[in-house]
Amino acid sequence: MPDILKRLFSPPSFEDDSKTFQAYLLFVILWGLIFVPVPYVLYVIFNSPEELNRALLQTVIGELVNLFLFYLLHRGYVRAASLIQVGALWLFFTVTAITGSGVMGEGYLLGYPLVIVIAGILTSGRTTFGITMLSLVTGGLMVYAENNGILVPSHRANLTTTWVISLAIFPMGMILQYLSRKVVQNALKRASASEERYRLISGVTTDYTFATEVDPQGGVKLVWVAGAFENLTGYTFEEYIESGGWTKHLHPDDVEKDAQDMAELRQNRNVRSEIRTYTKSGEMRWGRISAHPIWDKETNSLKGIVGAVQDITHTKAAEEKLKQTMLQQSAILNGIPDTAWLKDKDSRYIEVNEQFARVVGLKAEEIIGRSDFEIWQKDFAEHYRTSDLEIMRTGQRIYMEETQIDGKGREYWVETIKTPIHNLEGEVVGTVGITREISDRKKAESEREALINELEAKNAELEQFTYTVSHDLKSPLVTITGFLAYLEQDARKGDFARLQQDVSRIQQAVDKMQSLLRDLLELSRIGRLMNPPTEFTFTELVSDALELVRGQIETENVSIVLEGMDDIQVTGDRTRLIEVIQNLVDNATKFMGPQTRRVIAIGSLKNEAEERVFYVRDNGIGIPPEFHERIFGLFNKLNSSTEGTGIGLTLVKRIIEVHGGHIWLESRPGKGSTFYFTLL
Repeated sequence: MPDILKRLFSPPSFEDDSKTFQAYLLFVILWGLIFVPVPYVLYVIFNSPEELNRALLQTVIGELVNLFLFYLLHRGYVRAASLIQVGALWLFFTVTAITGSGVMGEGYLLGYPLVIVIAGILTSGRTTFGITMLSLVTGGLMVYAENNGILVPSHRANLTTTWVISLAIFPMGMILQYLSRKVVQNALKRASASEERYRLISGVTTDYTFATEVDPQGGVKLVWVAGAFENLTGYTFEEYIESGGWTKHLHPDDVEKDAQDMAELRQNRNVRSEIRTYTKSGEMRWGRISAHPIWDKETNSLKGIVGAVQDITHTKAAEEKLKQTMLQQSAILNGIPDTAWLKDKDSRYIEVNEQFARVVGLKAEEIIGRSDFEIWQKDFAEHYRTSDLEIMRTGQRIYMEETQIDGKGREYWVETIKTPIHNLEGEVVGTVGITREISDRKKAESEREALINELEAKNAELEQFTYTVSHDLKSPLVTITGFLAYLEQDARKGDFARLQQDVSRIQQAVDKMQSLLRDLLELSRIGRLMNPPTEFTFTELVSDALELVRGQIETENVSIVLEGMDDIQVTGDRTRLIEVIQNLVDNATKFMGPQTRRVIAIGSLKNEAEERVFYVRDNGIGIPPEFHERIFGLFNKLNSSTEGTGIGLTLVKRIIEVHGGHIWLESRPGKGSTFYFTLL
């Protein structure tokens, strides 16, 4: 209940100030209208009891309408409530006039003026005009009806009745006069506030607007200015006109540009330009001019200009400072012999040096604003973007070595250092990077690694060589030493048969030692002592090698099959390459096995890379996979009972490698063996 009473006696408030004020006006009028009937009802009770029912009915209807309007008002329907209020009052006084004294009664003479004033306060001018005209027309109709006996007034108002009704109407008129003054005061207050806001804005803004007139002779006259004109120029409007106006304050270097802008306006074209002018104190300031021509269609000529001037002096100073910074930055970047760049947080290039542009194959200005995806191949671009995002996330510098492809398609090694760029708040806003080509270093590292691996292999081979040589040389020496003792004993005894056996055993040991030393000498010569390279066919090479092992081939009853020879040209040390075929064939005949048909195939083919591959294939006993690499090692004999020193395949491998090729074995036990090799 208290809330209802509070709302009833308090005008509503809304976010819209204009709506709130309109609601206040209606609120006051409604309360005034609630008390208007009181003097009239009291008068009727004491002086005209016969009209009491009519007076009470009018009062009840009026108060119900007022209460309904209070409801609409607090619900926010201010405009609707205002229109209903005006309409209801007009209808009330119309009915009162028709059922009462007509145009001579208080309803018409006092009521209609009251309605018109309320309409003027609460509604628009169009609505007020409509109510006024409607009242005049209604009055005319009532006069016509009375004159023709259509409408007969129920009574004529007397002076006392008129005075009593004025007791209600006049206070209401006072209320309306008060509200009219409030309307005017509110308008003045809003205008004053608007003017104050305009003054404050003008005091802090750096823009002003202007308008000019152009006379038939083409002269331009400044008509008015608004905004921060005085702040920007230092002149009052009058002082500016007296000092010569716009053209007298132009920077000498911008006079021609201003003339070009004026020519554009005379062609009925908008102008947007940046001009330097001087202020009253002599200070030079930059202004951004936006001018729009006012065109006279009758004369097809310029008759005026409206536009705005924005002070951009600080912006220009900042641009110049930024330009100097960028020039210094560019000079620093171009002074770096390596590839260098700056990127924003979106990984778009904002600055690159000349070396970067050369690598990419574009001009530096063509790279600015592009992303890695617009410059590099997709896989490289994705890698670069990933590293940028990592820097953005962690704020840490990164170092990496990677391959890169330049604008010509050349792939090379680089080392890259990327560092985050922080703003004053410590946020990462970009990256700076430097890349240096390290292809030569990588090549040197690779060569060093290869040399280290080769040296380690040589050392291992040397250790094996030392061990084997000492062992294999020691064995015949022990034999010789032992049989020399037997030789002495048998000589003393005169046992010539045993003596002959001792000498034979010593000779075998010497031959074995001599064979070992000869093979070791051959191995040491490969790579150091080579015959000059010559050209010959692979067929000739195979023929010479087979001639050297013909006796062994015939003894072992081995068939030789030549495949895919086709007079293939070979370049190299013919003698050494003959040794390769000779050793491979010799090796094949030793491990043929018990099969009746023994075959060795020699030929060539091309692999998937179109590389020429030579081979020697047999159908012998085969070699288990675990020995495929081992057999090329020094002194590695899979069967110690066979003849030879175990150096043959080592010699073959060394000769092939000296000729820029490589050799490998494919074999399975019981399925024979195939030695493949290539030559440069």
